[in-house]
Amino acid sequence: MEGRGSPVGASYVRLVSRSDLVWAALALVLFTPLTVVSEDKDELPRFIEDVPNITVTMGRDALLPCTVEQLKGFKVAWVQVDTQTILTIHKQVITRNPRIALLHNDHRSWHLELKNVREKDRGWYMCQVNTDPMRSKQGYVDVVVPPDIIDRESSGDLTIREGQDVTLTCRAKGHPTPSIVWRREDNQDIVLDSDKADVGDLGVAAAEVGAGTDSAHTVKSVEGETLVMKRVSRLQMGSYLCIASNGIPPSISKRTQLRVQFPPVAWVPQQLEGAYVGQELTIECHTEAFPKSINFWTNTNGDMVVADERYEPIVAETSYKVYMKLRIRRVDKKDIGTFHCIAKNSLGETDGAIRIYEIEPPKAQSNGVFEVVEADGGSGEGSTPGPQIHLNKELKKYEDGRHPKGINDVTDGYPRPKNYDSKGPGHHTDTQRGLQQPSFGLSFGQSSGARPASAPACLAAAAILLAAALLPHWAARSLLRGPGNC
Repeated sequence: MEGRGSPVGASYVRLVSRSDLVWAALALVLFTPLTVVSEDKDELPRFIEDVPNITVTMGRDALLPCTVEQLKGFKVAWVQVDTQTILTIHKQVITRNPRIALLHNDHRSWHLELKNVREKDRGWYMCQVNTDPMRSKQGYVDVVVPPDIIDRESSGDLTIREGQDVTLTCRAKGHPTPSIVWRREDNQDIVLDSDKADVGDLGVAAAEVGAGTDSAHTVKSVEGETLVMKRVSRLQMGSYLCIASNGIPPSISKRTQLRVQFPPVAWVPQQLEGAYVGQELTIECHTEAFPKSINFWTNTNGDMVVADERYEPIVAETSYKVYMKLRIRRVDKKDIGTFHCIAKNSLGETDGAIRIYEIEPPKAQSNGVFEVVEADGGSGEGSTPGPQIHLNKELKKYEDGRHPKGINDVTDGYPRPKNYDSKGPGHHTDTQRGLQQPSFGLSFGQSSGARPASAPACLAAAAILLAAALLPHWAARSLLRGPGNC
């Protein structure tokens, strides 16, 4: 037994009473005509066209048209069917929703306007006239929503050890239901199983991480809310994008950073280097590690190499890879030995060895064809010094007879002048070997400012010099007194 003063009971009674009164009043307005209805159906109100089905993006405005002819004393009302909510009656907006308005014109147009549409506005809307029986048209409002990723249900940045499995999750909402695609941010293929991947560019380190040589199980993209990768390796380290789309722009994406921890590994491209004292030399070492490693060089005594006037350490980093170089500007005796590149992180340490051995420095080479030296004229007393002409190594092989065709192979390579004649001037006959030698246009004792001799004269002088080189010393001295105008 509740007393009259019970607040709960009183409020309930008031609520029921108000609701009944409202619905009763609306029913009388909607279904009771204000004038006598004619029995002639042609004189009843009629709709000019159907209320269309429309699709509107959330946040935009929507307009539902309703045009009625011969309305006379009848009234038009708009009702949201799904919620059974009366929105407007005649020229009045009944609902307290400020986003709903009625556009009325010339007693024919009764358009319902929905401003800043929300998801709850999705559903059927009816335009009705209070005839008996009631006449109505209805249309559907589909509110589409661009995709939105639910952060609390999606994976964030992850850090795992190499060899473990990993599952990335991405959930999104929207209408229609969004589809999800996974891609790598750097546009590289996604490695789904590192056991089938070839580490490749790591060289020796590939064996250390157990990588096989089979073709990699890779894909460009993965569809679905989850991305599963087995036995993750360093190749899978990077940023992954979860892209949600449902045909309603804009699409949205979320970045997940995957970090794979592993101890350092090292690879030396050239383990043996030869250098001579004073030479500039650069040695190289490649390392990989995550977390980031500390990298340095040690010399032949095991001491850390620091930058100075002779040593220049160079480090270039890309992702988890480090390219180390050590430039030795002037190799010293103490540099002959083994240098080490060291890489350390919280998971371990590794090093690579490069041995430097000493080689002979290159010898200076003569660019001339002949070398003129001063020598004694003879072994006896009273002999006067005179020029001694020697052939260089290139021509001596012909003098020794090691070439099967003789010295003509050298002379035949030079073009002959047009007025060249085997018996004319500028030719000399070697009486001992029976060879005709065209001259090379060379002359000893001629000043730099002298007028050049003609081609036949120079050829003759060259032939004399060649013959002099092949004759005994006494004959050479007499031949050198020959033509001196070349």
